[in-house]
Amino acid sequence: MSLIQEKFSSLFSNFEVTTQARPDGGILLTLSAEGKVFKRSISYQQLHNGDQLSWVISAIRRDLAEQASELPQISMLQSQQRFALPTYHSA
Repeated sequence: MSLIQEKFSSLFSNFEVTTQARPDGGILLTLSAEGKVFKRSISYQQLHNGDQLSWVISAIRRDLAEQASELPQISMLQSQQRFALPTYHSA
């Protein structure tokens, strides 16, 4: 088992994880559980850049939650607080 596969196996422990090398240096990640299969292509750049890899992992978790109909309410997804716009008065 490769280091990359071990990393994804620990992140998605509820799934059987397989990785397949791609010609461009990336991987094809396959997660399977209970007859459902989820595949995601991950580029070399995404694998070797911490910020991009973090984004990919978050996107995979979101997509898995969407498939399982476990999406949180919209209010929980909003990262910006709403507040009144400033008002200006002429002198």
